[in-house]
Amino acid sequence: MGYSYNLADKLVCFSEIFSDLDGRSYCGLLFATPPKKFHMKKLSVLALALVASTALFAQGPKFGAKAGLNVSKLTNSAYDWRAGFHGGLLSHIHLTPSFSLQPEIMYSGQGAKYDDASGTEHTLSMNYLNVPVLLQYNFNNGFRLQGGPQVGFLLNAKDKVGDASTTLDTDNFNTVDFSVPVGVSYLSYAGFGVDARYNIGVTKVADGNNNLRNSVFQFGVFYLFDHKHKAKSR
Repeated sequence: MGYSYNLADKLVCFSEIFSDLDGRSYCGLLFATPPKKFHMKKLSVLALALVASTALFAQGPKFGAKAGLNVSKLTNSAYDWRAGFHGGLLSHIHLTPSFSLQPEIMYSGQGAKYDDASGTEHTLSMNYLNVPVLLQYNFNNGFRLQGGPQVGFLLNAKDKVGDASTTLDTDNFNTVDFSVPVGVSYLSYAGFGVDARYNIGVTKVADGNNNLRNSVFQFGVFYLFDHKHKAKSR
């Protein structure tokens, strides 16, 4: 049997952070006020234009695919880490032999785990379409340092207890998320590579009396399709 709660009052509380002063049960996120609306269409066009404009810096962008593990939570809370998946497409564009840009379009399963006042474990799933644009410094041995801005668009949010899953109203969340990924990667001559990064949340996931931001470690593998380019990029 799933743990039920009323989303209509839009008051969801952290059992490990806030005291239950009035005897009511706590069950999840805290939304004291409705979140402001974002102009999704304008932001989407801006993000796509940013990615497309990177092709103007250099000739011959090379494409690839990437997938891997997410380990995520929400900052400034008693939430625990949860595992998720990320995957999508990337483009690698050399500006100079040492510097390159890597825009990506990635599905990213994020969120956290938490216990309510009764001790029942919940899994909060927040699924995003992320668009990072990374500036990379390329070493001669195949290693790269990387960092840059990322905009994420919330696709859906769910709260799961055991086998029961409840779809949450995305109006209760900020549907556009900004973060800064920083990390390292390695590209082999065979075209396969590994990637590790930490996504630092900049904006809050919801308005109200909270300071919750996404905090995501990502560990992935990728493959670039152009073998000639891979050899030169080393």
